[in-house]
Amino acid sequence: MRQEPYALVPLPTKKGGCRLRRTTLLVCALTAALVLVLAVVPVSPQRGLSPRPAQARTPALTVTVACKATPETTRVKNNRNRAITIKTVGSIYQPYSYEPFRVDRRLGGGNSVTFESGSGADRNKLTGSYIYNNDVGSKEGAKVVTSSGSRFVDRCG
Repeated sequence: MRQEPYALVPLPTKKGGCRLRRTTLLVCALTAALVLVLAVVPVSPQRGLSPRPAQARTPALTVTVACKATPETTRVKNNRNRAITIKTVGSIYQPYSYEPFRVDRRLGGGNSVTFESGSGADRNKLTGSYIYNNDVGSKEGAKVVTSSGSRFVDRCG
């Protein structure tokens, strides 16, 4: 009598055979549930499971420059709840020899200040001359330096 090489041989049955099948089914169901949870909830490598992606921290200062305005304006907003001292304000692209302008302005938490330059500048005037070059697009902008040496920038264009 010739035997087939891949013939199925029935497994011997025991009295507790159903228990093994239930355990296998339970393990498979739990594994599937875990895979589903990991697929739905993003995983952060630093904090483990996370319900939402981490957000970047708001910078201490926000600088907003209006390069084509008359007068030009450089607005600085303090995003912290404590005071920060603004040391200097100036342009980025080929600054004049008299830049940056030393302002030494203490800015309280949550407050903002707008510096002006160019024709018609009268509030927090840096200079009566225009300092931002409107012909170079995003190469130009404002740079603000604090007393701690931190630099904050906004670009034109």
